[in-house]
Amino acid sequence: EKCKAEHKVFEAQGIFFDNKILHISEMDVRETKMMGNTPHNHSSFQTQQVYCVRDRQGSITEGSKDTIQTVYYAWAMQQMDPEDVKEDMIYSMWKLRDMQQFGVTALI
Repeated sequence: EKCKAEHKVFEAQGIFFDNKILHISEMDVRETKMMGNTPHNHSSFQTQQVYCVRDRQGSITEGSKDTIQTVYYAWAMQQMDPEDVKEDMIYSMWKLRDMQQFGVTALI
């Protein structure tokens, strides 16, 4: 919900991210804990991605189509309740509850 809300705010302001993920590192599980009867998982990983921001007309306002950055992420995920997923699911489903970018390093 939070990610969707942020996306709508950027769109309303005429800000469009034209990022392309080039590489994703392996996920590092930082913490797993139970909150009530529901497992929660806090993980981190990094990506290498193109950083390009455009306005409504498609003009680049930040970065470029050749600007590559390493971006560090932290995710908080919650395992979904079995009654909220399809019966034929083989694996458990996880819902992204929160996401944070906590560092950006320019590569090119």
